[in-house]
Amino acid sequence: MAVNEVKLPSATEKLQVKAGQTEAAATFILGDEDHTLGNSLRHVLMQSAGTDFCGYAVPHPSEPYVHLRLQTDGEQTATAMLRHGLLELSECCDHLDSVFDDAFKDFESKQMDA
Repeated sequence: MAVNEVKLPSATEKLQVKAGQTEAAATFILGDEDHTLGNSLRHVLMQSAGTDFCGYAVPHPSEPYVHLRLQTDGEQTATAMLRHGLLELSECCDHLDSVFDDAFKDFESKQMDA
């Protein structure tokens, strides 16, 4: 069996929340995710006003989990800020998809003309 053929076990839960000392801080454990979502979401959340700290870790490469630690300034709960960050990231991905599709159509039309 090749290295690329190894399948990670699926996560037993898609989302777990470990509350912090206040509602402004929490650790979210995202199942069946990796650095792709972890780093993208961390970046979006750090750009958001109201985020004091956001970091992520993948505890072990063979575990299908990302741990995302989020602390806000207290104006919003960590859960509300996570929801906001996920919506922002989704909108960014939708925009990127649209721009790519438009550019690809332009490329194809130029290839047909040549």
